[in-house]
Amino acid sequence: GGEGNSANNTANDPTTINGGPDLRLTKTHAGTFSPGQTGATYTITVANAGATATSGTVTMTDTLPVGLTATAIAGTGWSCTLATLTCTRSDPLAAGASYPPITLTVDVAATPPASVTNTATVSGGGDVNTANNSTGDVTLIGQLPDLTLTKTHAGSFTQGQIGATYTIMVTNSGIGPGSGTVSVTDTLPV
Repeated sequence: GGEGNSANNTANDPTTINGGPDLRLTKTHAGTFSPGQTGATYTITVANAGATATSGTVTMTDTLPVGLTATAIAGTGWSCTLATLTCTRSDPLAAGASYPPITLTVDVAATPPASVTNTATVSGGGDVNTANNSTGDVTLIGQLPDLTLTKTHAGSFTQGQIGATYTIMVTNSGIGPGSGTVSVTDTLPV
């Protein structure tokens, strides 16, 4: 013995062990959806960014926002249930590889919000990093104008009257702004 300074007798070295599968999701769509649109699609891909293959069941679950209704969900090799928007599979996914994509088909409500976020989560497969298992896809929904026309006049007109007037009003009853030129054509009776 006779150690004079015991304060420096221990050391540690934090070490990250790159082992196990690390599941990640990507979710994409094309363009802007439209109110009342049918058959709009999302593509969901599960990848393994880890160092080893997955083992056991991998589950992907999608959560639709208000304004979208699912009509189909499928992917090669996936077992999917439309009612729960869940897809599963048990075959190993190699490190650095991706499963075939899942296609989620939705209909858009007639009066949806201008923007929605569709989220998805992946779990299982022996995933060692659950911090990156969810993703959201912000989706813009084009807000369409709906122009309406009203035409009014005051009182009764008389034969030979000069300067009788009609008031014509154009309003937008839609959920989005109009764009471009608006034309009004009036057809007078005999």
